[in-house]
Amino acid sequence: MTAAPQVYGADEINAIVIDPGSYQTKIGYAGYDSPSMVLPSYYGLVDADGNKRRIFDESLLLLPQKGLEIKHIVENNAVVDWEGFEAQLEYMFKKLDIDPTQQPVLLTESTMSSYESKVNALKLFLEKHKFPAFYLVKQPTTVSFAHGRPNCLVVDVGHDLVTVTPIVDGLCLKNQVMGTRYAGAFLNQQFEQFLEDKKIALRPHYMIKSKKIVHWESETTTAQFEERKYDFEVAESFREYSKLRILQEMKKTLLNCMDEDNEETQEAKEADDEVRWFELPDGIAVPFSKKDRTILSNSLFSPLETLSKPVKGWETPEDGNIVKHLGNANEASSKEYVPMRRAKKPEDDDKDKPEEDAAEAQKGFGLLKLVQTVLDRLDIDLKPQLANNIVLVGSTSLVPGLNAKLHSELSLANPSLKIRIHASGNTIERRYASWVGGSILSSLGTFHQLWVSKGELDAVGAEKLIVNRFR
Repeated sequence: MTAAPQVYGADEINAIVIDPGSYQTKIGYAGYDSPSMVLPSYYGLVDADGNKRRIFDESLLLLPQKGLEIKHIVENNAVVDWEGFEAQLEYMFKKLDIDPTQQPVLLTESTMSSYESKVNALKLFLEKHKFPAFYLVKQPTTVSFAHGRPNCLVVDVGHDLVTVTPIVDGLCLKNQVMGTRYAGAFLNQQFEQFLEDKKIALRPHYMIKSKKIVHWESETTTAQFEERKYDFEVAESFREYSKLRILQEMKKTLLNCMDEDNEETQEAKEADDEVRWFELPDGIAVPFSKKDRTILSNSLFSPLETLSKPVKGWETPEDGNIVKHLGNANEASSKEYVPMRRAKKPEDDDKDKPEEDAAEAQKGFGLLKLVQTVLDRLDIDLKPQLANNIVLVGSTSLVPGLNAKLHSELSLANPSLKIRIHASGNTIERRYASWVGGSILSSLGTFHQLWVSKGELDAVGAEKLIVNRFR
């Protein structure tokens, strides 16, 4: 009697899932609902007395140390410091008591990940750490698995980037991906300039020994605090990292998106009790009116029209629109999945399209324009289905009212389409959607067929493996 084929599940596979992001890196076990450990995508590098050491524990980065600088591991959703990334992984493995030789690992990557980055990942996990099996998967693909929607439009509003990715049959249409830098860091910089315009200094927590709360009234208002002294010079990178923590908190507590029509009606009703105060580490309580909070939030939708002055680092449209086409003829690429396309009628062709694209290239692509442009470029048969399955994820997508505003404006711009946005009400699921999807994917009983081993890497070679397996 022949035994039934063995189907492996998460308990037998026990895979490790790693999801590096621009602000945080997540790691945990397949089948879990949330990551086992979340660390900043930064680390502290201490170079004192000629001895260098790295600090990954976030609690040890609250106060400065002599020779301590902050280094980025991930920028624009891509690993930029592979030595730092490797050291961070080793720290995570030690804390979670993970033996790399005993379980496979799944790594998520950005849709704009380079060929060199894929090769580095293969060598790091299969050769250096000797994992028995490895798989590399696009982050939007794992998001689609997290929501159980193999055909969807993934809108990821993160820290460094906003990306819009069409997913068909669980695969990314890479040539249709678009993105901008008008994301979380863009909002952080606006908060910093808001304080600068009011002549308010942003002093990090480590500088304050004691304070007295003072409500800001005018530019002459001064903070009343005792400064903490250090017998060494604090690095600029540490100062900026400490400021970032404050700006992140401001972004979480103050922002509120609102429809334009509602904004006009609410402005007339604006009263003192609608002002929100945010207390800075030095004791200054800064007022933010409803209008201030709405303008800052709505800048995600119209970055150049909403703001009265340029934002440092985003002075020109080119500073924001960094992702329009991800293909690169100079490096090995994956086989692109191309769905069946229905030929357009000749009268449907837009003769003025090149001129319109050239004109739009001079403008800043806000969130609405970004999603709309990707929808317009889709095949006519795919557009209704993906418009009905828009998945909104990313930490910055948690801004109150952003979901409703995006739905309202997309519905207004597409009266013939049924727009439906799927955004989890669970904060963990929204922030860690990519990791959760990777956890689900790698715990499927049939996924064990996709794992790549060191033997396959040696037999086939990195280039062919990347082209054929990691598309």
